[in-house]
Amino acid sequence: LYPQGFFCFALAFCGLIPAACWRYTHSTEVEDSMMDVYDLVYEEVRRNASSVRRHELIAIHEAFLCCGKHSPFGDTANVERKTCPSGQVRDAGQDCLQEIQGFLKKHMDFASTLLGITIGFTV
Repeated sequence: LYPQGFFCFALAFCGLIPAACWRYTHSTEVEDSMMDVYDLVYEEVRRNASSVRRHELIAIHEAFLCCGKHSPFGDTANVERKTCPSGQVRDAGQDCLQEIQGFLKKHMDFASTLLGITIGFTV
């Protein structure tokens, strides 16, 4: 019984340490990827009102409770009027890039804390 328990804890420890290391060495990759996806979908809707991309953008706006972004490439009011949930005001600090960044930071911090606690428990 003891060797099997030790083996299970050793296996968990060997999985948790690389996960914690990845979290600290690649901390912004997930955030950057999510923001790149939002930028891609947003700009495609802005250039070409494809119904598939527009539905994706609407789903993102509803999921993160945000509306649009501040873009140096021109007026975004037309896109936001078509894709933002009713009642969302863009100027109220609901920039989706900031909302996505905040959401991911909060959840990645939670995951890091959980990893730390789990590693401590395993040791």
